[in-house]
Amino acid sequence: MAENELEKAFGTLANALTLTETEITEEIKLIEQQILELKERVIQLNGTQQTLAHDKQSITEMFTRYNAKEGVTA
Repeated sequence: MAENELEKAFGTLANALTLTETEITEEIKLIEQQILELKERVIQLNGTQQTLAHDKQSITEMFTRYNAKEGVTA
């Protein structure tokens, strides 16, 4: 009888560990997906940052040309 209870206890423990392992695996998959999404977002933002830097440079050059034509010193 004690052996049967011990088998049940081990069975319950094995089920709990399997469930926990499954939950952890799912959580890892979700985290990996979030990492991929964040990498894509970083790439997108880097592109936006480069565009803004180029625009800023263009505006600075236009401002400098305008000031030179007007005889204004900054």
